[in-house]
Amino acid sequence: MKSYFKAIMIFNEFGELRMVPLKSGVNIVTGESKTGKSALVEIIDYCLCSSRSTIPKGKITDFSFLYVIPMLINKNTYVIARERWENGGKMYVIKEAENFNIANINLEYFHNKQKLNVKDAQYEIESALGLLVTNVVTDDERKGKRASLRNMVSYMFQHQNLIASKFALFYRFSDSYRRKDIIEQFPVFAGMIDQSYYSDIIELGNLKKRLNQKIKIQKANEKSSEFIKRSLLPLLEDYYALLDIPFNSNITIKRMIELSSNLPVFDDAQLFKESGIIKRYHSLNKELEDFRNQEREVLLKINNLKDVNHDGFNFTSRLKEIKEQINATETFNEEYICPLCGKNCEEIYEEDNLLKEAAEWLDQELNITTKYTTDFSEDIRKLKELHIGIEIEIKDKLKQIKDIENNFIYSRELVSKRERINYAKSKIILYKDLVSEGLFDNSDEEIQNLKSEITILEQKISGFDLETKKSKAQTFLSNNMNRLALNLDFEEEYRPINLNFGLVDETFDLYQFQNNRNKIFLSEMGSGANWVSCHIALFLSFLRYFATQENSPMPLFMFFDQPSQVYFPQGKADENVSNSDINAVSQMYETIFEEIISIEEDTNITPQILIVDHVDGKGLEIEEQFKSHIRRDWRNGKALI
Repeated sequence: MKSYFKAIMIFNEFGELRMVPLKSGVNIVTGESKTGKSALVEIIDYCLCSSRSTIPKGKITDFSFLYVIPMLINKNTYVIARERWENGGKMYVIKEAENFNIANINLEYFHNKQKLNVKDAQYEIESALGLLVTNVVTDDERKGKRASLRNMVSYMFQHQNLIASKFALFYRFSDSYRRKDIIEQFPVFAGMIDQSYYSDIIELGNLKKRLNQKIKIQKANEKSSEFIKRSLLPLLEDYYALLDIPFNSNITIKRMIELSSNLPVFDDAQLFKESGIIKRYHSLNKELEDFRNQEREVLLKINNLKDVNHDGFNFTSRLKEIKEQINATETFNEEYICPLCGKNCEEIYEEDNLLKEAAEWLDQELNITTKYTTDFSEDIRKLKELHIGIEIEIKDKLKQIKDIENNFIYSRELVSKRERINYAKSKIILYKDLVSEGLFDNSDEEIQNLKSEITILEQKISGFDLETKKSKAQTFLSNNMNRLALNLDFEEEYRPINLNFGLVDETFDLYQFQNNRNKIFLSEMGSGANWVSCHIALFLSFLRYFATQENSPMPLFMFFDQPSQVYFPQGKADENVSNSDINAVSQMYETIFEEIISIEEDTNITPQILIVDHVDGKGLEIEEQFKSHIRRDWRNGKALI
């Protein structure tokens, strides 16, 4: 994208103008200290919708009434202006033709033009740049957040206290929340992704939530169905038994509900038939007895295993005690000489051998007993689980038997068979009505549809191939930094240069790979020359990278404040400055000039760099080239204000 600032303009309330004209390419403002050079970046930042003014108070703020930065964006000039902070800081964003003459800008030009609050002005500038990503969050439960012009400026500004810092690389990174946003929004600024990517991510998250909810409901329905089956099936069996009608208990829960809604009708001819319910009663008692027999068998096995386990542990403990006693004996000897007769006592030697054999047997026995005691513990656990299931069945059968006894055999309230049948029918209807309407809806099809939608969306998102793009960008930045570093000033101990930038891991750390791939971070490098060279190499590389990206909305602008300060602390070369420092500064500027020309040749776009510095080019090998880029020279009483 073609973009650059045409000028920095300051009007006072009477229309008097102070201006720094700018062009695409390299622009240099040189001069003495306290002439307003560093204030230029604060003015640009203020006009780019900063939430507060950091313009130095004094002559500049006393003079100013309106700050203006006409900006070319593609084929239009946007006149961006902002009132002084003390007057409210309202803004103007006025669209003009590409060849609009900025000489036409005066205070009268803004009469009858609409004033905007900062947020509206920011939206207008972002729209002009093509920064149209309105929500960069990946979770619809988080508050929406726009890709912001304010986060772009971190890639554009290198202030005086930043450009030679070993502790910081980026403007505004001291705020952890802003740092996170700036890093996360890099793919947007690089043109790698657009709003559809984030919208798809949010939609994917919503689909996965819906799928999880459906699966949970399905599982809950399965549990509810099992409960209803255990409760409703006995009622149906009782009802059919009362009617002396055969009943198939091996049916689905859905079929149970259907039967409950269409129960057989009682016939008066069945008034004296009781064999069905009696038969069911005896059948339940037989099932109860079978479960109790199973329970006795399981409990007997548990007790037996516990006894064996206990005996095994006792046996193992006793073996260990014996083993400790054997280990406590002295070392076995080949010969035992009698102290009285001086002959060898072979009996003792034989007993030693027997003791050795016993020790070996003990080792084997300990291994075996340890194994089986561990196995018995697991068997006991499994049997206990089985016992719990049997206990549940016993309680269930007992309940069914008691219900039949109380309601259909020994009931004093339900005397006639009709009363008993109506009672059984009412309980069935009650359970049926308690079933939620959607319990037996077939959700399998909806779950399958959600899974298909998720698969399609995941394939679409993977098509952005964001991780690969970030990896390529990281390689691009590292390669370009190392190419530029060949002509920048680095200490010999860091050569050969192998600079890298943590883009993929989102640390945004700059480090040198050295000696067995050890990382040396910027903060661990010595010398201000290394620090400033790293900053310049990285941000020139960012400038080139953004210029090569067709869909990048990033303004191709870079501000360097006092890059020569580590070499010329006093502001200019004098007899105390070494030739090596002069050569380093000359090489620094030559690298910047050549890189901008190279970017233009490769992309047909000329990025803009604004450098403010004390040096005026005198004494540098590239003096003439340096002077050709000077837009203002504030010396001998000259200044911004």
